[in-house]
Amino acid sequence: MPANRNQDLMPYNLFYCDGAILAQNIDGHIIELGQAEVRDGLIGYQIDGSDLHGENFSSPEEMLLALGEQLDFLFLDGQFTSLPDRSDRWLASIENAPVQQISLHELGSGTEEEDPVPVSDEDPGMRND
Repeated sequence: MPANRNQDLMPYNLFYCDGAILAQNIDGHIIELGQAEVRDGLIGYQIDGSDLHGENFSSPEEMLLALGEQLDFLFLDGQFTSLPDRSDRWLASIENAPVQQISLHELGSGTEEEDPVPVSDEDPGMRND
C-alpha cells in the first residue's frame, strides 16, 4: 500500500447543465453521463448504461454530491474510454453550471487490497460476504 494514498487519486468534475449530467477529466475532455430532470421542485438523475440513479434532491449541487459518492474509477474511466469527447458542445456552457469536484482512486480501484474481504477462521478458503 502506498505511503500516501492521495497520489492514487484522479480528479474529475461533475456538472449539471441543461438537463445533462456531464463529467470532465484531468485532460479537459467532457462526456455526457446521463440526464437529470426536475419534478415538483425536486431533481433526479439517471446515468446512461448503468443502474446509477437518484431522486428527490433539493438542488443540483446536492444531486452532484450524491452522484460523486456512487461513482468509482473503473466505471468513470470506462465511460471516458467509450464515450465521445463532447467538449466542443459543452465547454462554454459549463462555465456557470453547478459543479462538484471529486477524486477517485486510480490504482487498485475495487480490489481486495483497497477493500479487503474478511476470511473465515474455520476455512481459509471461505469468504464472509
